[in-house]
Amino acid sequence: MHESGFLGNHSASPLVHVLRMVTCFIALQLLVTVAAGQVQDLSHAKEVRGVWVHPSTFGSGKDTAILNIRKTLDDYRGAAINTLIVLVKSTSGLVYFKSAVAPRDSAWNWDFFGTFLEEAQKRKLSVQPWFCVFTEGARAGAVRQHPEWLIVSRSMEPTGVVNPALAAVRQYEISVITELVKHYQVSWVHLDYIRYPCEPIEPYFSFDEETRNQFKAKHGEDPLDIKHDNSGNMVWNEWIEWDAEHVTQFVRELRESLKFSRHRVQISAAVFPDAINAKVLIGQDWSLWAREHLIDMLCPMLYTNNDDLFVKYLRRAVGYAGPRVQVSAGIGIYSAHNLHTPAGIIRQINLARREKAHGFVLFSSSSLKKEFLDAMKAAR
Repeated sequence: MHESGFLGNHSASPLVHVLRMVTCFIALQLLVTVAAGQVQDLSHAKEVRGVWVHPSTFGSGKDTAILNIRKTLDDYRGAAINTLIVLVKSTSGLVYFKSAVAPRDSAWNWDFFGTFLEEAQKRKLSVQPWFCVFTEGARAGAVRQHPEWLIVSRSMEPTGVVNPALAAVRQYEISVITELVKHYQVSWVHLDYIRYPCEPIEPYFSFDEETRNQFKAKHGEDPLDIKHDNSGNMVWNEWIEWDAEHVTQFVRELRESLKFSRHRVQISAAVFPDAINAKVLIGQDWSLWAREHLIDMLCPMLYTNNDDLFVKYLRRAVGYAGPRVQVSAGIGIYSAHNLHTPAGIIRQINLARREKAHGFVLFSSSSLKKEFLDAMKAAR
């Protein structure tokens, strides 16, 4: 006599059926618990109250810099700041930590990042090393040895930005990041300039020979031969999407490379305000990064004094991020796009809270003067 076979195997014993049912139940409960945990972790996450920090804020001389770091961090704690996104690789491509991979800024001939990290940890402040990823303005080190890595214009003029479409470029930039993670106790890395150039024009992709050959091998046409470089041409549309895919590929490869660490290292990124325009014009498909959970925190750079625009683009970012990715609004004190007041900063911090962001990051330490810190203390 055969059993009823609830799980489809009519010859199995009742014990086997029970075990299968229990296994399925446990697996289902595990999935529900993990999913709920991800949402719950963000809903109960500590508010990010951050600042983008430049080494130049403290000076390059070690003794003076250490005194300035200590005083500044004490002042930040007094204003309830808890997160420091500190520059470790500048737009020049030079770094501010002990590195055997990337060239160091010679003005800081000591371990700035290690010292800063130690002082921050004493004060229980979270630190995210900040990498300007593809910018290599100094064209030094490995980039000097490989000028073919640089993005070039239609007229073959090189820029100070390396080309994400080249595997060797992605490998180099990842090696700089993973080197720091191996030697310093950090739980985050922060990506900036994770895109193609936006100047002098948008879009500004590379027309070097290797990039063109790669595209031609896939789509059968040299980008230089595309006659109508506008959205009415399907090949031009493919060229735009193809370039953006390589920036996303970098983020995927970095995510995978960080798995070597004994503890989880999360990824945050400073991104342009609008996800749709960023994907097309600078190859920064950050809404996809959020959907695929390739990053853990978005910092849209909402540098404006216009509160209506601030809310409009922040609301979009929160919507794109979904339940698993944090959003910390980038608020500009002084930037290329705005000049704020202490009252304006406090107003936008409160708007970020109203719009259910997970925090804010102020740009930047060089502009975070006493009057802004005093306003933040008063508003605590």
